[in-house]
Amino acid sequence: MAYLAKEERRKAIILATLEVAKEKGFAGITTRAVAKQLDAATGIIHHHFKSLSELKCEALRYLSQKNGANCITISNDLPPTQALLRLLSFNVTPEERSETSVWVSAADEANRDPEFARVYGEETNKSHEWLCSNLKEGARTGEYTLTLPVEFAAWKLMSLAFNLYDVSNLPDTALTPDMAVQILKDELKSTLGLESKDLASQLLSSH
Repeated sequence: MAYLAKEERRKAIILATLEVAKEKGFAGITTRAVAKQLDAATGIIHHHFKSLSELKCEALRYLSQKNGANCITISNDLPPTQALLRLLSFNVTPEERSETSVWVSAADEANRDPEFARVYGEETNKSHEWLCSNLKEGARTGEYTLTLPVEFAAWKLMSLAFNLYDVSNLPDTALTPDMAVQILKDELKSTLGLESKDLASQLLSSH
């Protein structure tokens, strides 16, 4: 591996870790697998991260920061409803699909590793904070008519959308993306008062 400054090397290790996670999930991350992805010796990883758990935690933080920056960009470019639908869209890019699979495996890892669970909870809270901001702005502009307190509505939408996405993408599930979108569309109408005829098409539209 070519010479890199300390922070650049740490970032390179984290990116290699996420590539392994995309293929094997967080459960499949080992120092050997990361070193192979990085084309480096395992000793380099041990030098920069005191444990495999720390490496996994830092990889999750990096992914969360990337997603958070994406949310901010979308919020700055689009009105609340369009920004929300863009983030909840079921027809994601291949990169977003692989990242979603990483988040699914992260939830499983959180059940195995207490430290990772703490970080997973912290980063999930950040997603909730963004959604709360979106809901507050949508209510302020009159785009949303909330039927629940903002914090509750945000958790409800997050939980429903992410679980529908996960299940509808399983290989043998009876839940199709069209069915999942219809369920989410009904919830957006119930919780936010959104009644646009284009909701379903926007949730399935390409980016």
